[in-house]
Amino acid sequence: MLQIEGLTVAYGGIEAVRGVSLDVAEGELVTIVGNNGAGKTTTLMAISGVAPIRSGRIVIDGAETTRLAPHAIVARGVAHCPEGRLVFGRLTVHENLRLGAYQRRDGAGVRQDIDRIYALFPRLLERRTQLAGTLSGGEQQMLAIGRALMSRPRLLMLDEPSLGLAPLIVQRIFSVIRQLHAEGVTILLVEQNAHLALTVADRAYVLETGEVRLAGRAKELIDNPEVRKAYLSQ
Repeated sequence: MLQIEGLTVAYGGIEAVRGVSLDVAEGELVTIVGNNGAGKTTTLMAISGVAPIRSGRIVIDGAETTRLAPHAIVARGVAHCPEGRLVFGRLTVHENLRLGAYQRRDGAGVRQDIDRIYALFPRLLERRTQLAGTLSGGEQQMLAIGRALMSRPRLLMLDEPSLGLAPLIVQRIFSVIRQLHAEGVTILLVEQNAHLALTVADRAYVLETGEVRLAGRAKELIDNPEVRKAYLSQ
């Protein structure tokens, strides 16, 4: 589904990602873990076409997307739920969801998918006419995920979905992530809660200072002494 080969991303003279290679098979849930500044968010931004790629290749479904514009990458079936949610605060919940389907022309399907999002996140149905900027952090995260799902992605990228949220909200959001995975949605997850990420993922990559330090089955990495000491001891 996704192959990244030798990806290097630089901001001016600073390389945020150096020679990263990773892959995500169709139907997999793969997580990228690492400390702040490791290059996790930059990697997702490069896949989405919004980070300055210096070298390397990104291939989605066998077609190279390295130099495509972000809207063309969305058209290839990629949806990015960004760190910080970035909902449209002056639009309602319902309007935010409709914007997630801006490239679609199947009105009936869009309506069905909005109903599905409301079923996944009943809190959003209660707030459907409320301005997104007035929602709680957890509600905004639900909306950001729902908006991403409205494009019917074949690859869903989630960046720090638990960041700053109460435990009960995190539990609900990760219940939905597990459900989406069970339904066959391909997911690339960046998550600061390494233990939580490794318990839901099939495979994992550990990034350190812009490079892949470790990779393997999530169940194996969660028992790796190096990983436990660096990321699971808190």
